[in-house]
Amino acid sequence: MTELLALPPVTEIRGRLRVPPSKSATNRALVAAALAGSPVEIVRPLESDDTNALAGCLAAMGASIIPVPDGLAVSGPLAGDPSREIVLDARDSGTAARFLTAAAAVTPGRFRLTGSPRLRERPMGELVEALASAGARIAYLEESGRLPIRVEGGHVRTGTVAVDAARSSQFLSAVLLAAVAVEGGLSVRASGPIASAPYVRMTIETLRELGHRVEDGELLRVTRGERITPRYETPGDYSSAIPLLCAAGAAGGRIALTGLRWPSADADAGALAVLREMGVSVEATAAEVTASGERGGLRPIRVRATDLPDAVPPLAALAALAAGESAFTGISHLRLKESDRIDALASLLTAAGARAVASPDALTVVGPARPGSSAGRIPTSGDHRMAMAAALLALALPNLLIENPRCVVKSYPRFFLDLESISMRTQPPSAPRR
Repeated sequence: MTELLALPPVTEIRGRLRVPPSKSATNRALVAAALAGSPVEIVRPLESDDTNALAGCLAAMGASIIPVPDGLAVSGPLAGDPSREIVLDARDSGTAARFLTAAAAVTPGRFRLTGSPRLRERPMGELVEALASAGARIAYLEESGRLPIRVEGGHVRTGTVAVDAARSSQFLSAVLLAAVAVEGGLSVRASGPIASAPYVRMTIETLRELGHRVEDGELLRVTRGERITPRYETPGDYSSAIPLLCAAGAAGGRIALTGLRWPSADADAGALAVLREMGVSVEATAAEVTASGERGGLRPIRVRATDLPDAVPPLAALAALAAGESAFTGISHLRLKESDRIDALASLLTAAGARAVASPDALTVVGPARPGSSAGRIPTSGDHRMAMAAALLALALPNLLIENPRCVVKSYPRFFLDLESISMRTQPPSAPRR
């Protein structure tokens, strides 16, 4: 039976929060540290379903990952067991699947990589092709281009690798991370446009912070550093921060967030400028990022959102509260996420009383949403980003019931608790019910 959560509309948003650590940075640091050759302490990593899935698989590959007071102590080397095939279950994490495929390809041993039904639908072909061009031995066990796969690791050789990252920047990031374990390193280039390109910059920054060498240019030349930085501090997560900042636009009020880097290579940091265009006052400094807004003060927006994919759901929720037509273009890669996020958003926003039209590469939203007089169920497709978007609508609109709210554990387990802590209202929210 589907779990439902009712959040009564709020009078305003008011408060100060430390945002969760970055899921993207945590995942990159885990892989880079496991392949580093020297111990690394990852300070304040995110603990979530995705990061736990990746950490568990790296441990199965031989990494030592030990909790310490400030986070996790991680050390390699990775190594398979020649007597058996090691099963790596990435669960529902696309990031883990891509990063583990590349890590297994450069690690001696035999590995079988699998995941959830949805993950087995998501593309892997471009990454496998790129790794195979460098000598990797990877075989599909069911459908070509998708999990599950078998990897006979340790055969990647130094040279130049071209990666098609048009559908996911994770393909390119995975090869860059794995390059540190290749004797002589790798020269890596994108063979065309890159979806969500800022995430590649985050990968490069993480490698450099850990002491690895990355030479910029037409080719990205990656080699293992001679002296590995023993301590890595995980930055705050803009993908988690944006829904909280959007809350000030949805309900009015002011919120201050700490723990975020500014300036930042995080892809969703680009959403701050979009929020300003929508009528939310945003200020960013090295100390904090603040957002303030007035209920009913939102403006429609037209934005090419290719480089800020995780920010599209909360921004689309705000667009549903603005009078007029908004458009989010250049987002075809959102169809390959935990859900088909273009269609999922169209269904979610329509259920909340807005008009939303999905197309292959775009989403058009016409607001303001006008919910019915009776309680309406808001579908989230079991997708954490959809649940956060639904919560923003519930701040401003009555009679909304959010389906499967617990799916936020994938990236932000405390999301609803943190949102409640900054919500000023005359009545408390109901407990989730089935």
